[in-house]
Amino acid sequence: MVFTRNDQALKGLLSVLLNIPEERIIRTEVLNPMQYSEALDTKVTVLDLKVHLNDCTYILVEMQVRKFVEWINRTVVYTCGQVADQVHDNFDYSKLEPVIHISIMDYSLFPDHKRFFKAYRLTDDEGYMYTDRIQFWVMDLTQIDSATEEQKVQGLVEWAKAFRANSWDEVKKIQNAAVREAAKTMELIITNPSEREILRMRQDAMNDWITMRNSERREGRKEGMEEGRKEGIKETQLEVAQKLKGKGIDLDLIAESTGLSLSEIDQL
Repeated sequence: MVFTRNDQALKGLLSVLLNIPEERIIRTEVLNPMQYSEALDTKVTVLDLKVHLNDCTYILVEMQVRKFVEWINRTVVYTCGQVADQVHDNFDYSKLEPVIHISIMDYSLFPDHKRFFKAYRLTDDEGYMYTDRIQFWVMDLTQIDSATEEQKVQGLVEWAKAFRANSWDEVKKIQNAAVREAAKTMELIITNPSEREILRMRQDAMNDWITMRNSERREGRKEGMEEGRKEGIKETQLEVAQKLKGKGIDLDLIAESTGLSLSEIDQL
């Protein structure tokens, strides 16, 4: 809501993430201005921010707090989808615009390769670029302390601290002008009764969905355990019947003692 309403905050964020001077950001078009009051179905995954920058580059920005196992595949699908959306009849491939997907994560996407901020591009094993039309950039908010001096100067650490802040006091200590703009807009949103009600409704909807999902999982585990118990009993019945059959015991007696049908015993 903040970045779709405050262009100065959005430009400041993009300037820092992309490491380009703010004055080079001539035009930002938000392609998915979200009507939050109409988007309460949290089962539908929504792209946080889709921006057409200077009419020549698509920027997809997403924030992820909870661990999402298939996050990498998901970002590939979203990014390639934006590439495909550019293609139309009589399309000139030389006009294909880059698509940069930026993930802002509150956990390490690669536990064995923890980095504060990295750009992943398509290159060969020697680092030679295949194309820059698809790129995946990742900010790991848990690795702020490992930021380089260059990243600190760039302003990445200030935004990371803003995203991780637990209080207004923490945010107000950040000197970055665009962060302050974002904070002002956020304060206006959450102090507006109607906006606050929309946010509460979304949170309620999310809580309902999480509760239903967890209940379904618990029920599924319970059903799975019951099914496993039944399968175990069945296997035991078959083993006992096979042993009795091997000793020449009457089939009717075996059926009576094991609870199996005659056809099941015949198949042993």
